[in-house]
Amino acid sequence: MVRPGFAIVLLLIAAFGARAEGRVALVIGNGAYQEATSLANPVNDAADVAARLRGLGFKVIEAHDLEKRALERRIGEFADALAGADAGLFYYAGHGVQVDGRNYILPVDARLDGAVKLQLESVPIDQVLDIMEQQTRTSLVFLDACRNNPFARSGAKGSDRAARALSGLAPFDAARGSFIAFSTAPGAVALDGSGRNSPFAAALIAHIDLPGQSINDLMIAVRRDVVAATGGQQRPWEQGSLVERFEFVPGGMPPPAAETKPPAVEVAAAERSVGDAGAIEDLVQNRYLAPVAGDIAKMVERLYVPAPMIFGTRIERDAAAAAKAGWFSQWTSWTLELERGSLAVAARGESRAEVRFLMRYDYRPRAAGAAPVAGRARVTLGLIRTEDGWRIDSETSEAAP
Repeated sequence: MVRPGFAIVLLLIAAFGARAEGRVALVIGNGAYQEATSLANPVNDAADVAARLRGLGFKVIEAHDLEKRALERRIGEFADALAGADAGLFYYAGHGVQVDGRNYILPVDARLDGAVKLQLESVPIDQVLDIMEQQTRTSLVFLDACRNNPFARSGAKGSDRAARALSGLAPFDAARGSFIAFSTAPGAVALDGSGRNSPFAAALIAHIDLPGQSINDLMIAVRRDVVAATGGQQRPWEQGSLVERFEFVPGGMPPPAAETKPPAVEVAAAERSVGDAGAIEDLVQNRYLAPVAGDIAKMVERLYVPAPMIFGTRIERDAAAAAKAGWFSQWTSWTLELERGSLAVAARGESRAEVRFLMRYDYRPRAAGAAPVAGRARVTLGLIRTEDGWRIDSETSEAAP
């Protein structure tokens, strides 16, 4: 059924500026290897980190289980998106190796015939870093990429020699303005984890959105959690040459109303984990996507917390209501369709949830001769359970093809 609704992409760009374009992230998770040892968690890690970054206002390019040519295309797309960005972030989960002190990403179709040939089958990580450093003032790299020995399953010739040569990752020769975080110390092997996420990804997701926290403080918190979770077997490590303080959530913003925890469920398990996924679907489809002309401000008051986070910035609810009301005043009518099968609900603790979905929008202008505005958007909402039901605590979106 087609319903009137919020045009979140266009509204937020118009009201608050294109903040998402100021921070751009490439998030890759490779686990379904054809010759190397397969990994259970990288796709989950990438999906959950990408969702959290979108909630913090990043424009995110996300991809899973990439062969080499597809990986190179995604890096090229990232390079284009970085033009004019304030900060770039690269997160990679999967197999990563070093050959003669140089670090490589292992695509899922890499042939493991030995360390020398592997250089032709893989993508150098420093090439991604070079692209970032040329395009942005701040380059952030998170590598959960030195998991178990990729040669263990292949039986490749020279695999014993390769395993010694390729143990873990090596430090980078980082230029000014970069920060590189490793899931474990140089030359060591990281754990894939027995739950949904690796120990490193779980800790990163849990701490990344603390207001006013510098990236160095973030890594202290991540390292503490990972060391505790692995019994000291794994110790995250970082190197950096930042010349300015970087915060994922600038200081002065109100902290989340409840402790934020990593997403812990697949969509199929949403009802069991969230407890009332049906109520969340009702909120999205029958209230969030069903504003009434002349009642926009009151609807925002009913649906949002007092200071929601919009594209990574907390603003007063009255300001959000005024911006949305101003947006809808431009149109004589609007329609919105929730794309069938796209609604995904993930628990983030006992009283929090994250909702992602695709919507189609079509706006008809009041101004004579103005063109209609139509398209698709990918929306992410952070929800908090209150005494009066679920309320929207954060909201972000990006154009969808």
